[in-house]
Amino acid sequence: MEIFILLAFFRFMILFLPFKHLAPFLGEQNHSNMEQELPKEWNWVRAMARYIERMSEIVPWKSECLVQAATGKLLLRRKKIGCTVFLGVKKGKENKELKAHAWLKVGPEIILGGENAHQYVVVSTFS
Repeated sequence: MEIFILLAFFRFMILFLPFKHLAPFLGEQNHSNMEQELPKEWNWVRAMARYIERMSEIVPWKSECLVQAATGKLLLRRKKIGCTVFLGVKKGKENKELKAHAWLKVGPEIILGGENAHQYVVVSTFS
């Protein structure tokens, strides 16, 4: 239920508020926790990421990468597990549009949004 509520909360924020209101939930800008090792709660982290992905598929609104990353970030922060949200961009078809993507890493591992993160150029990080 908590994941459902957080997905709704962050989707609302993204739709109706400027990014500056979402940024504090993501952490300190242009900072990264990638040098840390995997936490002892790694099994919990992986399970939480799977629950976010599954819930995102069944809610009646779009819960894409940034909504998922923000939800995961807040849940990890509550458990005092360091993580980093990455925001990236790439050129779309015919180089006429920019596409954006967000993903979440714990230590060196991408836990949300990693399926095509390598295609994007990182423009900002939040940790």
